[in-house]
Formats: sequence, structure tokens, C-alpha cells
Amino acid sequence: MKRPTAVVVAFGLLFGLAVSPMETQAASKKTSSYQIVKTKDYSHVYSDKKHAVRLPFHAKSSKTAYMWNKQHTQKLHNLKNYQATTWFLSKSVVLKHGSHKRVYYLVKNTTNSISGYVWRGNLASGYSPKGYQIIKQKWANQSGSYYARYYGQDVKMWNYNHTKVRVHLKNFPGMNWYRTETVVMRHGNKRAVYYYVTGTLRGNGRDVGGYVWHGYLKHGKNPNHTGQNYVPIDDFQGDTDYNQFVKTAKYQKLTKAIADLFPYSKIDYNLSRIAAYNYDAADQSIMSAEDVTPVSTSGYSNIKAFPTIDRYLLKHATWSDAKKLKAVKQLLDEAGYDATKRSNMANYQIGIQIIDNVPDILGQIVANDGDGYANGYAIVIGQTDPTGNSNNNDQSFFFTD
Repeated sequence: MKRPTAVVVAFGLLFGLAVSPMETQAASKKTSSYQIVKTKDYSHVYSDKKHAVRLPFHAKSSKTAYMWNKQHTQKLHNLKNYQATTWFLSKSVVLKHGSHKRVYYLVKNTTNSISGYVWRGNLASGYSPKGYQIIKQKWANQSGSYYARYYGQDVKMWNYNHTKVRVHLKNFPGMNWYRTETVVMRHGNKRAVYYYVTGTLRGNGRDVGGYVWHGYLKHGKNPNHTGQNYVPIDDFQGDTDYNQFVKTAKYQKLTKAIADLFPYSKIDYNLSRIAAYNYDAADQSIMSAEDVTPVSTSGYSNIKAFPTIDRYLLKHATWSDAKKLKAVKQLLDEAGYDATKRSNMANYQIGIQIIDNVPDILGQIVANDGDGYANGYAIVIGQTDPTGNSNNNDQSFFFTD
């Protein structure tokens, strides 16, 4: 008996609806025909054990050579586009495809931002002969600060591959740069020593780091603080240096105004360090406040701290400088240091470290910043005393509320 056409069509549609999801599901579960049958780890095998440099490789030719994902189902990169890149070996695997087996290397660039599996026949051992190559690295014993040797000279800070300029050092003449790595960089037949240095630009929370030829840098603390919103108390060289910063820096107006309340007393740098480390009423003047060790008061006597003023300023940090200064005058009067007495203290010095609403987006200046701004206040007075008669000094380290 002949089946009606409508029934056949309906049956066909029903069948189609039943099969299509199964076909889709089967396609989504399709597995790679490449299987890893053997693996060897090279993550701790070094070409330079002393400096923990992994085994380097580079593209063997300028022809197309693909970098694959682990399943060998997706082309990630073409090595012909990375002729100047040095790849570092992480592991080797034996991939089986049908009856054929091949050794692939899992390689990564130096920043680990690019990685994948490459047939070892497409790689040559060693650093790439093209571009700038870092062929030696050293991280140990890299502490110390540096600054641009020649002010105004256009010194560039480079990325790892020496292909992109991070910043021009001449735009940051007041910066102290901190070295974290020393490298030997090869370009053609020439080799040069570069330092990797970092710094926080303008004290505004923006970090930058990169490679600078060591000859452009001078070891030590920068005596020039032009344009710096904030300079750590330990980065000054002495009285002249510190007083110049207080006099000219954008966020030191309150510091200068408070110091001027003692018209015949000079700001003393070492006493200011003592104020920051030993007498900050709210533990805000030093970033690692929880682990700060008080510094010696040797060479000073009759140190007097003003914790009430320090705490008051911190509590009212958003006030205008004029309003804060008025409050400081009143609190000094209440503490027995009115204008008359302050005018007769030529034999006293001022120790002062004020961080007043300095932009601190990442919280890198003080331990507890407020809404992206750093604040810390530490004010003391004292006398220079070669005998270091600390018995006369206020011994109340780290005042608390």
C-alpha cells in the first residue's frame, strides 16, 4: 500500500528534529586526532643555573611555522612573525597522530604572555640573532636607587625587546629609580649592560619600569626633586636637599607654613626622619608602618612631640591649609608654645614630615590612604646635642589614639 506523501513529509520532519541535536552534540565532542603519549618537564632546566635562565630557542627560518594549542586543533601564532623573539622551553611532548609521532616543545616568551606547542624541527637552539636580546640576567643584590646622570638628556626607558619606549627620563628629572635587575643585552655583535629600574611617577600611583643603559644612570639618591609630588623621607641627602623640597614642592605648602610658625628655628632633616619614624601619632609617615623600627635619636636632646596636633591634622585632612594652620596655632598655644615662645627658640630645630592630600591612587605612599589621597603628619622640635642625651627626649614612640 502506498504511504501518503503528507505522512512521509511529517515523518521526515520529525526524524530531522530528533537527529539534528544529536549530530550537533557529536560535533561539539569531537576530539583531536593528536594525542600526547610522553611528556618531559624542562621548567627547572636552565642554560644558566646561577641566574635561573631557561633554555632559549628561536625560529629556525623565516618560513611559516605554527604554534599550536595543546590539542593541536588551533593555530595560535606563526613563528615567521616573531623572528626577533627568543622562546624559552617549558616542556617537551611526544604527539601521536595516527601511526606518526613527533616531538613538540611547549615554549613561552620571556613575559609568559605568549605560549604554545611548536614542532621542534621549526626551532633552533639559542637566542634569536635578530633585534635586541637579553642574553644574561641577574636579580640578586640589586638594591639601590639611581637617577639620570645628565639632566635634560633624552634618555629612553625601553621594554624587554627594546622595541617600545616606556618613558623619557628627562620628563622626570626628580625621580629616584630603583634597580631590580641587571642584564646583558645583545644587538648584532655588540653587548651592553642595562638596568631594569622602576619608579612611581610624580607620586600619583602610576608605576613604570623598564630597561635603561647603565651608563645613563648614576648610583645614589637624586638631589633634584623637580616635579615630585612625594619623596620618601629616606631619599633625601641632607638639610639643604630637604629644605629645598619643602620650599618648592607642590604638596609641601602646609609643611612650610607650620615651620614658619617657628621663625628662628630651622628644619633639620635628620630630626625630620626621627619625627617620621618615631613620633608620627597615627603611624602614617612610613609605608610599612606595622614593621617600622624606631631610629636612633643620638645627637639630639629635648625632643618634644605634638601627637595631639598630628592626630588632629589627620582627622581634618580635607580642610583647607588656612583652616588647618589656624588649628595648629591654637593647639600650639594650648601646649605652651605661643607666638612669643616660638620666636625665642633659635636654639631649637624642627623635625617635620607632612604628607598632605598627595594623590595616591594605589595606596603606595602610606599604609592606609583615604579615597586615593595620602596623608600623614609628624611634627617635633628638638636641639642638636653631640652627647646624644636621649634621657631628655620624649620616649613615646608610636603614639596611638
